[in-house]
Amino acid sequence: MDRVPKVRLEVRKAFYQQEVRSEESWPLSSVQPALLYLCANTGSLQKEPVASESKMRYRPTSRSGKAVFSHRFERPVELIGSMRLKLWVSTSEGDDLDLFVVLQKLDSAGNQVFFSGFNGYEHDGVAKGWLRASHRELDPSRSTALRPWHKHTRVRKLSSGEVVPVEVETWPSATFFEAGSILQLTIQGHDAAKYPGFGHRKLVNRGWHTIFTGGSYDSCLTVPLNTFDLVVS
Repeated sequence: MDRVPKVRLEVRKAFYQQEVRSEESWPLSSVQPALLYLCANTGSLQKEPVASESKMRYRPTSRSGKAVFSHRFERPVELIGSMRLKLWVSTSEGDDLDLFVVLQKLDSAGNQVFFSGFNGYEHDGVAKGWLRASHRELDPSRSTALRPWHKHTRVRKLSSGEVVPVEVETWPSATFFEAGSILQLTIQGHDAAKYPGFGHRKLVNRGWHTIFTGGSYDSCLTVPLNTFDLVVS
């Protein structure tokens, strides 16, 4: 076994369309963090910090309530590893909020590209994550550029209307994006789908959730860009 490469990597293009290759380490040494800044005015993910402050709100208890941001790649890229999402958020009611994040791949025409997921689910996204805002406290000594590490040692409630920063971890994945394809980020108050045999039901959401972006609100998604012969645009 000492002659077998340490990492078996499956870089996915779509459902059961993938390239399998071997690597010597994880995370990959060729992966670098790249920041995409949320802009609520345009619903986009931008490479440069957004100057003007804006906000987007959604009703978390509604199945259709969500905040959506997207970025179109002009050149082919690989995103390999975990992603770290920083958000400035508030709730109009209550003292806590549950955040659910899903990353999806869309083709150049805007159609979702599906992947295999939990328990054989055939319509999953690229990656997902979730966090209750009262558990937002980080361990700086263990957090990395691509993975926030939460302490989970105390509960930090917030007041209605109070704007706080939270950082959501998404599960690691490896996905190829063709030129013209789109990375879409969706933030909502519940699971993105009714996953077979899995789900969150005891939620604390009330009222409206608001996402703040731009200016002093540096909401951003850090993606794991594989820099080996690839460029993000």
